[in-house]
Amino acid sequence: MFTKYFRSLNPAKKIAYMALFLALAVVANTVLDIDITPQNKITITYLVTFLSAYVLGALPAFFVAFAGDGLGHLIMPDGNYWLYGLTLALMGFVMGVLLKYLPFHGKRAPYIKTAIVCAVCYVLFTVCINSVVNYTYALVFIWGGEVNKTLWVYLAGYLPPRLAIQTAVYAGNFAVCFALLPLLDRLMRR
Repeated sequence: MFTKYFRSLNPAKKIAYMALFLALAVVANTVLDIDITPQNKITITYLVTFLSAYVLGALPAFFVAFAGDGLGHLIMPDGNYWLYGLTLALMGFVMGVLLKYLPFHGKRAPYIKTAIVCAVCYVLFTVCINSVVNYTYALVFIWGGEVNKTLWVYLAGYLPPRLAIQTAVYAGNFAVCFALLPLLDRLMRR
């Protein structure tokens, strides 16, 4: 559940990397996000989660994403919902597992793995799981616990505009991930 690179580091460097990615996650959750609506943000949390999964592995990425979201909420409590942090943490875990176990080798392998990770996490988390989380957010915080709309009615009206925004945010985050792959490979070859 850890990358070979992360396992090869001494304990002090492991702590330093975890602290660095955790700090990046907190900054991404507090300073570098723009709230469009309570359920839609322009953020770089996907980027930080991917980077931690790529460099550290699945378990550290889970911790970085979950703790970064939680600490970010403690610093700036702006209507954050703990299920968003949990889904981001699960996304980091899935990213780390896929990056480690996808059977591609060679010069193009990081790009192929990243493309697969992007596609799987987009469909699984952004389209499916976070859509249900958004419904529970509306149910708890907007409707006060009363079911104003069923899940399917809510998704039919809400999903298309939400996915338009989140697809653009997701695409921007992963375009930066692809651009950083040569730098990450150089770092991890040391």
